[in-house]
Amino acid sequence: MTAIKRFGIFGGTFDPIHLGHVHLLKKLLATKLFDEVVVVPAGNPWQKQPRVSAQDRLEMTRLALNELPIQISEIEINRDTPSFALETVLELKNTNGANRYTWIIGSDALNNISTWHEIEHLAQEVDFLVINRPNAKTDASNIPSFVNFTEIEIDALDISATQVRTALANHDDVSGLIPDTVARFIQSKGLYGAA
Repeated sequence: MTAIKRFGIFGGTFDPIHLGHVHLLKKLLATKLFDEVVVVPAGNPWQKQPRVSAQDRLEMTRLALNELPIQISEIEINRDTPSFALETVLELKNTNGANRYTWIIGSDALNNISTWHEIEHLAQEVDFLVINRPNAKTDASNIPSFVNFTEIEIDALDISATQVRTALANHDDVSGLIPDTVARFIQSKGLYGAA
């Protein structure tokens, strides 16, 4: 009998990916909670409007994470329709077979989970691992009772993509916010008002 593989799925807009994301993934890998971690940049997120193209966000994700033992999936980038977590999970299950799947989510996002597309169905397909983010505590009253989640403390860094984009637009130093490889890519393409 084959052992059940534990898949952790970390989706996001990554607009841009930053050192908070990298720190989170390194800490998660160290926990050994998962046999495999899959990072899924959103192609066409239906609740957000990315500032740069899906391909640029995918490339920045690759540059930021190229030394970590994880998969970066183009599953949502290659999809023409909106990026729904449920479709992503079902596609990954179809590809990888019968395994255990956990959606990795920030505490800020968990508080809005009732607005997710077909959340009741998604909650039947995955468990949720909640990363407690600074200044964003989980509010249990916002979370439907059918959502099975576990919280984890990893000393998350207080960095947001909004903060990074603002710093880039103001031509501020971003060396403590994004990996150098990502900063060079942004500079070379003039993204987010960087010049």
